[in-house]
Amino acid sequence: MLKPAYDKVLVLALATPVLVLTTMLACSPSKGADAGVTPQFWAERRAAARIEARLTHPEADRHRPRVSSGGCPVPPEPIPLRELARLEEAGDWGGIAAAYALQGEWNQAASFLERMPASPDRDTDLAAVHLARGAHEKALRLLDAVLASHPKHPQALWNRALVLQEMGLTMKAAETYEQVASLNEPGWGREAHAHALTLREETLERARKWKGARDATLALMDDAQAPLPLDEARQHPGVVRQHFYEVVRSASSKERAMGLLPLAQELDRLQGGTALGDYVRRVAARDFARRGGLARGYAELVRSRTQASESMLDTLRASGEDDLFLGAVLRTRGALGYLADAVERGRRQQDPWFHFYLEREQARKEMADGEWWKAEQRLFSALQRCREGALSARCVELELRLGILYAELRRLTEAERHAHTAWTWARQLREWELELTSLEMLAHISRDRGDFSSARAYVEEWSARGGRFNTCYWPQVNLAHIHFLDMRPEDARRALEAAAACPTAPLDHMFGATFAEMARTHPASGDAELLRRTLAARASNPMPGDAVYTRYIEGRFMLDREREQGQALLRRAIDEAEKLPRADTLAREAWTLSYSSLITDAGRTGDYVRVLELMAAQLGTSVPSRCALAAAVHHERAVVVARGADGRVEGHYDENREEPFSRSPTSRLVPEGLRQKLRGCERVDVLAWAPVFGRTDLLPPDMAWSFRMGRTAQPRTASGGRRLVVSSVEAPSLLQLPRLPAWTPPPEPGPTPLELLSGSEATPSRVLSSMSDATEIEIHAHGISDPALSDASLVVLSPEGNGRYALTADVVRQQRLMGSPLVYLAACSAGRLASSTTHEPFSLPAAFIDAGARAVLASTVDIPDAAGRFFDGVRQRIRAGTSPAEALRDERRKWLERDSRNGWTQHVLLVETSE
Repeated sequence: MLKPAYDKVLVLALATPVLVLTTMLACSPSKGADAGVTPQFWAERRAAARIEARLTHPEADRHRPRVSSGGCPVPPEPIPLRELARLEEAGDWGGIAAAYALQGEWNQAASFLERMPASPDRDTDLAAVHLARGAHEKALRLLDAVLASHPKHPQALWNRALVLQEMGLTMKAAETYEQVASLNEPGWGREAHAHALTLREETLERARKWKGARDATLALMDDAQAPLPLDEARQHPGVVRQHFYEVVRSASSKERAMGLLPLAQELDRLQGGTALGDYVRRVAARDFARRGGLARGYAELVRSRTQASESMLDTLRASGEDDLFLGAVLRTRGALGYLADAVERGRRQQDPWFHFYLEREQARKEMADGEWWKAEQRLFSALQRCREGALSARCVELELRLGILYAELRRLTEAERHAHTAWTWARQLREWELELTSLEMLAHISRDRGDFSSARAYVEEWSARGGRFNTCYWPQVNLAHIHFLDMRPEDARRALEAAAACPTAPLDHMFGATFAEMARTHPASGDAELLRRTLAARASNPMPGDAVYTRYIEGRFMLDREREQGQALLRRAIDEAEKLPRADTLAREAWTLSYSSLITDAGRTGDYVRVLELMAAQLGTSVPSRCALAAAVHHERAVVVARGADGRVEGHYDENREEPFSRSPTSRLVPEGLRQKLRGCERVDVLAWAPVFGRTDLLPPDMAWSFRMGRTAQPRTASGGRRLVVSSVEAPSLLQLPRLPAWTPPPEPGPTPLELLSGSEATPSRVLSSMSDATEIEIHAHGISDPALSDASLVVLSPEGNGRYALTADVVRQQRLMGSPLVYLAACSAGRLASSTTHEPFSLPAAFIDAGARAVLASTVDIPDAAGRFFDGVRQRIRAGTSPAEALRDERRKWLERDSRNGWTQHVLLVETSE
């Protein structure tokens, strides 16, 4: 940043560079003079460079050895304006950006780069800006695109290595530095090779030491003469302690147990307390005439890496050997029925480290029971206690469990935050296995968020480190699916073939889903045999949802080969899925993909009336006779159908989409000709499923339109209307949400009774109960959803006594709203929809429609405090007899005419049932 003492003209130059530089041209030499800058200019810039990134401008990219200047950083000298003016006169915008970038003045550099047309060099330099700002996702996406077309672009390779290094992906960074070194550039090649050697050796050495500590500890189970790993415990106390419990449990004599006491005492000294020493003494005092055989059986369980049988769990529970019973329960994922007894016995251990294991398992059971808010509170409390002590591997595991919880709830930004924290802590603690677990989670979360470049990098780093399990199949099938989602079919096909070639490849449903698409877009001669193997692998799974998914895979495969047979299989998959509970996510995914395949197939053949019929069936609504738009996207294919005011149908089919839907503007989906066909309509019904459902820019804001789903709202049972307003909610402290300003509905004429739930009364149970016969529902509260792509939108209410605080889509969907209400969700992002990798609109608006609402309005973006007045204006128009779609359009027009900053009103979603 510039200091106040700098020349005022220079301050203005940096604030508005184009204006000042253009003014300087009047004082510059005439056109006949040298328009370039002096060599001294670039020499000075390079000498003062404070950046590690490489830039594509030839003068800025000369190799510059970086030597620490020591002491406090010295502010850069101002860039001479005369030289900048000469660069501008020469039209060298990249040179101006490079001059600023070399001094670390990234905002100024970005302002010039963003004016330049996209190109490999421009995007490489812009990636350097994103890297400096910590925006690794954006930087990696730009660099991957550059390297896809120019795989030996030296600056892009170097900057990608830097991004990977900043992300902690050291093995892939080393590999990328080696690619730079292979180009043999003066200076840069030698430096890249040195970086690669250092990163790879440091990473592998960390792995060797961790595995050595683990193996030295486990060696105590089989060799009574093995030395106690005291040095290893000092360097890696987490892994030594984790396996020390197994060694003590496996000790078959008092003497063997007491021989472990020095290691227990050293771990206690390192981590505080006396828990391990006390534990060893308690075990040594047991009757080994009874315990010895049980301990040997437990040791065999550990060696074979298997789970305990039910008979073994019952035997250990009855034996009174509590530590053996607890160890067996923790090793057995299907032992939730034993958990309550294990928790009670675990508390007697007086071991805080062990208590964190039990908290984790109890949270897992609460999630299985559907009480996720209890699991959330439990894990937060346990994590807080863990952080208050010395940072340990248990804290990392709790962060991972929170990440898993939020990933299952589709709150992906929160999941990613906890996974990143776990990844950082695991590296700080040198916990190698937890690093790998963190990478697995980050890969899945990044993929679901649509950050495919990061997802690939995490999977490749996991593979380069040797992985934890199935090291051939897991990375390849994940890469295949990521490539497929990122519209890179050739790479997806190669990875899919590599996965299929792995020994004992399980060919799971991720493989099947990717194969079904690759066999369509990039068929190969062995596809029929690969289909047979895929179906055979799925046949071994007895779950009903898996059988439906298998039917979809076969139907999708046959659709482009034997069309009638493929259609029949897909219709059968739909019928079978509809007979299963909606909670069967695999069956619902197969149901959605089967519909999507049939819809786009109808579009491919030009049967646009059939597209309308299929979409109406999927949405559970009637086929509109006029003024309707249907839109569907299935990977690279899209079909859009318009039925105008005259009832005639026109359509557009596109099978050459090149960008994931999450990154492409929805406004481009509907051709202008189809939009014009709808201009004669007073309002338009839009039929769409995920990922199109919920996009508010499908049609222009000056048109009255709404998404349609569900059947005609049921008749009201109440004789009159009743209005429910929820406001002034007291959000739970763990969410750290700011308190919303109080909002009280203004008094209104007329007999409609009003019920106001606010403060501590606005709990989920009270709100759900009051909703049942309301004819108008307004909720003014915080919304939580992934700020980028989550489909888990929920409204935060005041907590119940048991801690439950959320009004979620799945809970709303189970209600019966007898008053067929109009619902207004004046909560930030309450209407936000699913990511591009999900297959159903799980948002609150869709849930309210399923529950019986006749219309729902909700914002898909964060909204200002004044939003309550906007929703109230729409409500008043509807009460006056205007249709909801026209009321929304007219109120939006009014707010935009009043203040152009009210652009958020264009992101209000309206969903209605059919009339």
